[in-house]
Amino acid sequence: MPRTSLTRATATPGPRSLARAATLVLLAAGSLAACGDKAPAEPTEQQTHTTLIPGSNNGFVEARTSQIVSDGSPPSYVFDDFEFEEDGTIGTVGWQGIFCVQTAGSSAPAPTATQFTIKIYLDAAGMPDLGATLHTSTHTLAQSNQVFEREVSNLNCGTASPTEWAFYRYETDLATPVAIEGGAKYWISIQAHTPSYAVYFGWRDGLADNNHSLQLYDGDYTTWNVDRAYSLEP
Repeated sequence: MPRTSLTRATATPGPRSLARAATLVLLAAGSLAACGDKAPAEPTEQQTHTTLIPGSNNGFVEARTSQIVSDGSPPSYVFDDFEFEEDGTIGTVGWQGIFCVQTAGSSAPAPTATQFTIKIYLDAAGMPDLGATLHTSTHTLAQSNQVFEREVSNLNCGTASPTEWAFYRYETDLATPVAIEGGAKYWISIQAHTPSYAVYFGWRDGLADNNHSLQLYDGDYTTWNVDRAYSLEP
């Protein structure tokens, strides 16, 4: 059955009716304007930072030792600096690392990290302010969500060559998000807890940000013209 259009016949309004209608329209317009005084707030874009290497990328096969060892040897630190354009928070941290043995001809070792320590520092004249730690947290291996990526042969491990490296990816949530001020420089360090340096953990080279990172061992800093592989998300 075809649908029929129904309309209602109306009389032509007189001047008084038109004036009343005009008044109602003005009142309605005023009400709408009043309701529109406060426009809905636009969602703020969340600040993120990532220099992680995609799994399909076979390059960036370098890393720097960043470990806390339990055999009494000095710890090794690697730092990378970062900035957010706007104020934001860090709630999730991801990173990529490797394990290798400083013995020529060695195969890729099993990972020896039992946990990871993440620290975020304020900046002091272009260096991490070790006395002004904004955040410190330690995460178990389970909390760090270790994922094997691949093995690569014919690489140098310390002074030994050739060796085989094992590559891994990690991600963990911070118990409390860290507030970051837009336009300010901060530094992050990520260290693996291992029994010794018999197996090295290295924080992997990452995609370019500002091509600057630091390594600290036994009181001496080394500057590297490369960024680390990590991500910072709300």
